[in-house]
Amino acid sequence: MNSFQKISEHLFLYEDTCNVYVIKDGETALLIDGGSGAVLDQLGQIGCHQVEWVLHTHHHRDQCWGDSKLIKAGAKLAVPQYEKHLFEQAELFWQTRRVFDNYDDRNNFFTVAQDLPVHEILKDYENFAWHGYQFFVLPAKGHTQGSVVLITHIDGGYVSFTGDLMVSGGKLYQLHAMEYNYGDMVGGLFTLQSIQALRDILTGEVVGGHTFQINGKVQALPSHGSIIEDPLADIEILENSLIQLASLGRGLRIGGRESIPEMLYLPKPKFVELSEHLLWGGSWTCSFFYVLLSRSGKALFIDYGHAFHPHMHTFSDHNGLEVMRFIEHHLKELRKDYGIEKFDLVIPTHIHDDHTCGIPHLQRFYDTKCWALDSVAQVLSDPNAWASTPCTFHKPINIDRVLSDGEQFQWEEYDFKIFFAPGQTEFHSVVSTEIDGQKVAFTGDNYFMHEVLTSGQIKNRPFQTTVLRNSFQLGMHHRCIEVMNQVGPDLICPGHYDVLKVDQSSLRDYADFIYRKEKIFRKLVENPSDQHIDLFWVRMLPYLTQVGPEQKIEFKLLFRNNFEKKITYQAKLIVPIGWQTDNEFSSITIPKGGKGELRILATSPNVADGVRRLITAEICIEGISQGPVAECLVTVK
Repeated sequence: MNSFQKISEHLFLYEDTCNVYVIKDGETALLIDGGSGAVLDQLGQIGCHQVEWVLHTHHHRDQCWGDSKLIKAGAKLAVPQYEKHLFEQAELFWQTRRVFDNYDDRNNFFTVAQDLPVHEILKDYENFAWHGYQFFVLPAKGHTQGSVVLITHIDGGYVSFTGDLMVSGGKLYQLHAMEYNYGDMVGGLFTLQSIQALRDILTGEVVGGHTFQINGKVQALPSHGSIIEDPLADIEILENSLIQLASLGRGLRIGGRESIPEMLYLPKPKFVELSEHLLWGGSWTCSFFYVLLSRSGKALFIDYGHAFHPHMHTFSDHNGLEVMRFIEHHLKELRKDYGIEKFDLVIPTHIHDDHTCGIPHLQRFYDTKCWALDSVAQVLSDPNAWASTPCTFHKPINIDRVLSDGEQFQWEEYDFKIFFAPGQTEFHSVVSTEIDGQKVAFTGDNYFMHEVLTSGQIKNRPFQTTVLRNSFQLGMHHRCIEVMNQVGPDLICPGHYDVLKVDQSSLRDYADFIYRKEKIFRKLVENPSDQHIDLFWVRMLPYLTQVGPEQKIEFKLLFRNNFEKKITYQAKLIVPIGWQTDNEFSSITIPKGGKGELRILATSPNVADGVRRLITAEICIEGISQGPVAECLVTVK
């Protein structure tokens, strides 16, 4: 049984899946975030018998998955104005949330499963009043798009309930929450603005028309971790770290998406001849693809995506389209200008839809075979199962040959080697071969050149792309360094930007960027770093599925142990009304740095309503609940 920590006469902390703060007034209480709702059963410890209000700093499940219990006991909810829909319309959110071809990295995937009634909204720069207390609502965009900090005067001093804006020591709670659009980290920019606004409040500046007469030290009370006793010092630490993050430049877009003009090559696409037998789709293509020509008149494709970037429809212009529509391109030219008789083979470098959406077309209409690295193949062949990973293409790809890390293979007169290179995504490979006297590496979305800030100067240097929502641990990019050094290419054929000549100096600069980035990442989060960086330390499969009435389905939970010791993980499903599952925890012990899996059965209800619903799994680490961390989407039809 958890116990309360007394912060001051009327303020208490209850440790749950998040820190639940209790403000007591006689026998009634107000909560800042509700966790699992377990606090309700323990209120008698502090002489309380009724929760009147729960004020939420943000919408995540670890903050509010017990709200139904609290509401049944008479509590009312007040939630941030810009996240109201993620409480009141959570079920609609999950029914309509884009899954495939998804480039939206915001962490609204941690939204609750069922609708929750909202009784009042917390409006930016205004006050919420309760029993003489005034809670000032400071917008705190960062960890989520609509999160807030709540500031009030209690027991003679001010306190700020900061949610997951920051944790003690001037660090972020989760680095992956900084991603908003695909491959950016603009959440870092938003967090910087939010902590600076909080500092203004704490130092007596006018913010939103309010000035606080603060005398003495102010505590910041975060949703996770220990109380922040000196928030001004921690704000300064985090501010400096976020500025260092921004210094990585194009390696992590902090200021927004760069503008790349569309190069529409009219009247028709045209190959660029890199050498006699190596063709490049051209710089105007959405994602680069390459064609290797054999003496026998066959063609091997490395990736095959859209002709032009506007085909993506992934952001504001998707017009409700759930999936991409592929249009054939470049094939006529191969036949007419290069005498190609057979589109024989395609090798995808990685799983992303902009590189793979043309492969099902090649397979269906031209009988093209597909060979892929094992980690890439598992996703491409079963996209529904792995749809929690962004940018998965909705059509399954038949894999005719599964390749392993380091495997050598031959196609026509060419000898290849393929490597596991988990860079921009965990499910990524680098393919190397010699073509027309040059050692060529097809690097997909791993290796690019761009302006970066180095020693106070802007230089054009290689960098490794980073998308945390694509599944990332720090060691993955160490592996990419090893692969590039092992390949030692003369020419890099990447998935975007420019085809590159390479030497040992370039590879050293590439490694240097990765090491500098890792140093900054480690500074931004608590230890163990990977646990606060790795979004997929637990993953639930299949992510997207349809079942019939009264049908059994087996869910698989994949774990990665990021701790420096063996860890026991426990899991149990939380299912919608009408579903059945074992309500007991299953457990697995995994050695440090290891992986493991649990399998749990559930049975669908006897009625098919055709509605997509959320199923979650509550996860415990060494007996401590992390809340319903893992999720998947199921439709009974």
